Amino acid sequence: MADARRHPADRPEAAQAHTSFLAYRGGRFLWIALGLCVASALLYAWHDPIEGRSGSTWLGYSLGILGVALIAWLAWLGVRKRQFQTGRGALVAWVSAHVYLGLSLLVIGTLHAAFQLGWNVHSLAWLLMVLVIVSGVYGVIAYAVLPSGITTGRNQMEFREMVEQFDDLNETLLALADRIDPETHAIVTRSVSRSRIGGSAWQQLSGRYPKPGEQGMLERLLSPGRTADAPANPTLSLLTTAGTAQSCTTTSSPTMMFMARRIFAGRTADRGEDIQKLLQTLGRRNALRDRINRDITRRARMNVWLYVHIPLTVALLAALLVHVLAVFLYW
Repeated sequence: MADARRHPADRPEAAQAHTSFLAYRGGRFLWIALGLCVASALLYAWHDPIEGRSGSTWLGYSLGILGVALIAWLAWLGVRKRQFQTGRGALVAWVSAHVYLGLSLLVIGTLHAAFQLGWNVHSLAWLLMVLVIVSGVYGVIAYAVLPSGITTGRNQMEFREMVEQFDDLNETLLALADRIDPETHAIVTRSVSRSRIGGSAWQQLSGRYPKPGEQGMLERLLSPGRTADAPANPTLSLLTTAGTAQSCTTTSSPTMMFMARRIFAGRTADRGEDIQKLLQTLGRRNALRDRINRDITRRARMNVWLYVHIPLTVALLAALLVHVLAVFLYW
């Protein structure tokens, strides 16, 4: 009854929920993993069979059984983690066990093979194990580093809200262009139709997204018939406002200023305010597009490991099954 009246933050499980997986319960799984590695290494150094070290000695079989048991248990935890009902503390324990015991398999599995690797199913199982561990390490690092960047980049906005604002800015661009002249409207329409968020899998992972909208707009605005050496219109002083300054940092400052000079050189002064608003809106749209794309890239880099880690784990289990059957048949 006394425990039920305690504040939730004072309970042991609540404290565990706020503990890093690296220090879960004083590094329990770290010490277990270190103990397994040290014991395996000492036994390997002590064991000196007449036929030579290999996976076919009693120590090799023992380390192999231990390795298979750890892999099976960690794979089972990976399936069961979605069924945990005891809160984040259980998830922290799962991550801690996965990281530390998974890393210990590098030592246990290599000593089991007695450093004898070749072109066979036994070495294939070892290689798949290493790839699973490497992909898992990447996942841990990604989940530790990237979420903070996602939160900061969104600036207290949901992804859906950013996309909706991006669409609204495109509509504003079209409305402003329609108030200037048909040519500008056609150019802006082309830019809007080509401006995309996201991209191919490689573009999302690399963070390199094409920007055909601005290139198409620039080509049309700088078409023959405009004076390349036209002096800057006095109204260009208005371009020092925050909105246009943002647009200059989004693409390239010389490009935006050169485009602005061409627009003002070919338009009458009574359209200067609309053109200024168009450029400012274009800069805001471009900045938001880049923010959305950076968010997509961070999430893609954070989640891509699952598309590698899980298939590799399945392949590892299959290779282990063949490996064990081959050992029994040989025995």
